[in-house]
Amino acid sequence: MAATAEKNYYEKLGVRQSASTEDIKKAFRKLAFKHHPDAGGNEEVFKGISEAYETLSDDAKRKEYDTFLKYGAFAGAAGTAGAGPWSGRAQQGNWQPIVNNGDVSAFSSLFERMRTGEGAFGTEWEFPRRKGKGRTVEVTLEISFEEAFVGAEKRVTIRIEDRESRQIDVKVPAGAAEGDKLRYRGKGSEGIKGGPNGDLVVCLTIKPHELYMRSGADVYFNLPVSIAEAALGAQIVIPTPDGNKVKLRIPKGTQDGAVLVIRGKGAPRLKAEGSGDLKVAVRVVVPSELNEEQSAALEAYMAADNPASLRPNLL
Repeated sequence: MAATAEKNYYEKLGVRQSASTEDIKKAFRKLAFKHHPDAGGNEEVFKGISEAYETLSDDAKRKEYDTFLKYGAFAGAAGTAGAGPWSGRAQQGNWQPIVNNGDVSAFSSLFERMRTGEGAFGTEWEFPRRKGKGRTVEVTLEISFEEAFVGAEKRVTIRIEDRESRQIDVKVPAGAAEGDKLRYRGKGSEGIKGGPNGDLVVCLTIKPHELYMRSGADVYFNLPVSIAEAALGAQIVIPTPDGNKVKLRIPKGTQDGAVLVIRGKGAPRLKAEGSGDLKVAVRVVVPSELNEEQSAALEAYMAADNPASLRPNLL
């Protein structure tokens, strides 16, 4: 109010003191949509804006209230607020409203009139009884590389608001990848006023593997080879992510960093048929120490070789 720390009625509705009755009505409708208890709003806030509207929408009450704002007390007997819906009192120049002498039951009938299109909103408008979908609940599930590759059935524990936790069985599809989300309809928070339940979203994280890395459906694998294997060629048996083994041919003269592809040995594709590829990166390992036999062999190779031919631009 003007004489107290509380906002006055015009401020509560967000309008100027010169606002028309129609402007006041529009402002109240907008705020009521936001704060009405049936729409999940704050009942105390709604009571405040309803009190303001009940006064400012009535010409006689508004005139009396404007007089209070101007002079700090109602016209009438000294020390006593004028008659009307406020039934307030003046003390040391301050006036504190007491709505219906503290009886808030009148607001219940106001709520009902609003729902049926009567009272404050006019007979042409009806406040809806809103149903709402429950809140979506998200949980994180960590799985192993193998579980993501071949699929798995897991159980997650969720806690909704302050209620008891419950367990939900989820199925991880073969080929699931880091960051994938599994949505389960109706497994989240309960709906509002009989509305549908929210969803459960399970966010997947995958533990790192000691050998393999994933990029989509393709799997990457680093294969260490010796200088001799890279130069002369070789056949090496390697493990595949599905638990099997294959024989990989290293061509003669394979360079460090070369990528050899094994088709169809990657992860299953979630949104298409077939699987990705296993991509093997060759890593030529230079020994840090040599025995006498190895040193002699390499010295003989160097004597027969012309390493300067590798650096023609430096000559």
